[in-house]
Amino acid sequence: MKSNLSSTFKSACKASCLTAIISFAGVLPIAAVASPAVEEAQAMVAKGDLDGALKRLDKYLASSPQDAEARFSRGLILVKLNKTTEAIKTFADLTRDYPQLPEPYNNLAVLYAQQGDYEKARSALEAALATHPSYATAHENLGDIYAALAGAAYNRALSLDQNNQGVRYKLSLISQLNGTPPPPPAVARAAPVAPPAAPVAAPVAAAPASVPVAAAPPPETAAPAPAHAAAAEPAVADTATAPVAAADEAAIDAMLEAWAAAWSSQDVDAYLAYYSPNFKPEQGLTRESWETLRRDRVSKPSQISVKVSSPQVTAVDATHAQVTFAQSYRADKLTDKATKVLDLENTGSGWKILRESVR
Repeated sequence: MKSNLSSTFKSACKASCLTAIISFAGVLPIAAVASPAVEEAQAMVAKGDLDGALKRLDKYLASSPQDAEARFSRGLILVKLNKTTEAIKTFADLTRDYPQLPEPYNNLAVLYAQQGDYEKARSALEAALATHPSYATAHENLGDIYAALAGAAYNRALSLDQNNQGVRYKLSLISQLNGTPPPPPAVARAAPVAPPAAPVAAPVAAAPASVPVAAAPPPETAAPAPAHAAAAEPAVADTATAPVAAADEAAIDAMLEAWAAAWSSQDVDAYLAYYSPNFKPEQGLTRESWETLRRDRVSKPSQISVKVSSPQVTAVDATHAQVTFAQSYRADKLTDKATKVLDLENTGSGWKILRESVR
């Protein structure tokens, strides 16, 4: 996504923002020339003195709280200082006080997107375009948000059906838009399936054909499936319910017990070590925010007891699996029982958690 998070209000907004400033000059308290305080703060930013610039603007805004340009510049400085929560509040307050300015909406959307909250980002950009339909940056950013939402949906679909080549092709297009490599082709089922009645579409044919396929004995039924049946049910290959090698299942069971033990002993570092570097928190949290939250929740109670039972492990592919189990949690006066699902990946140094959810 493109952002207007530059060092000054005018340079951040570029040409479209300058047009907006001119259009609203007679209505909004934004001076044609920046206030001395804003200019001083911008000079400090240019020298790398972000803290000094923030203090200068805070002092100025204490007596001139409605200076939109100073508030906008303050938001930009907060972003540079990685004070995301304060920056979000600053831009959100500007959208409330000056709803006709599209730029605060845009920057708010960028910050939401950085947190993975694409729905809020989309709403903010749509609000920006409602006030300023010709704001090109917001249009482009909104396209990026739609692409991110589509990518998330296709990834979810692919995790449920690894053999869906149509979804894989769509995801590859989204990946090209985002400048990221598409996911590796799914490993085909070993069971032979009759060729489909219609020729394979060209995009699917572009998938690499050299992926090694695990050998497996042929099915007991010798009669091949009819061609039309193969087309209707393309290798439904329950990859999500494929059996796991005994060694991998034992390793996953051991990892699950060790994870619960680290949690119970409130050894936060050991507990977090069971999460993959690629772990994606729920609810749009960043990895950093999620770790901060988990450190607090694991260390805060006077005692914790976590027990896991009835784990059911299923394979996704050679390096990914899913385990479903009953979890019993007790901490101080809180007791909770739930069915937990962990998506796992074999990182080479053991099985690690990719995703965590409750059913």
